[in-house]
Amino acid sequence: MKKVLCAFVVVAAMSSVARAGGHLDAGCGLGSMLFKEDQPVHQILAATTNGTFGNQTFGITTGTLGCTSGGLIKASREREVFTATNFRALEMDLAAGRGQYSASLAAMTGCDTAAFQSFAKARYEKLLPSGATTSQELLNNLDKELISSPAMRKACRA
Repeated sequence: MKKVLCAFVVVAAMSSVARAGGHLDAGCGLGSMLFKEDQPVHQILAATTNGTFGNQTFGITTGTLGCTSGGLIKASREREVFTATNFRALEMDLAAGRGQYSASLAAMTGCDTAAFQSFAKARYEKLLPSGATTSQELLNNLDKELISSPAMRKACRA
């Protein structure tokens, strides 16, 4: 009885993991490709398959198995949300020309990390001209500076 209860809890948790967009309760992954019906038993089997084989994580990471990137926050807003959420830490990283927050912003911008961090450090005063600069102004300033630099246009994907 204990095993059945434990299995039920695991299946119930997995079935609610990835409800998004055009997917049913089991989300994307091999399980949802095999069990397509919108019936509880099919969704439980799909979620169990996804959880057992860990293929949902793989699908989300690679954009395969019916999974797409973006999720709740679309790529077009990803930088805005990231910058607003991590603004103070990002300011310090950009000033230092190193750090995980500036590396993440470089990746979201599509730039080589080392080139981006060096560039941001050199242009820090233009990116954050005052203590009242907002996260959105930082991104606007960053985009202007990146466009004006031929070297950075090469270091960043279009």
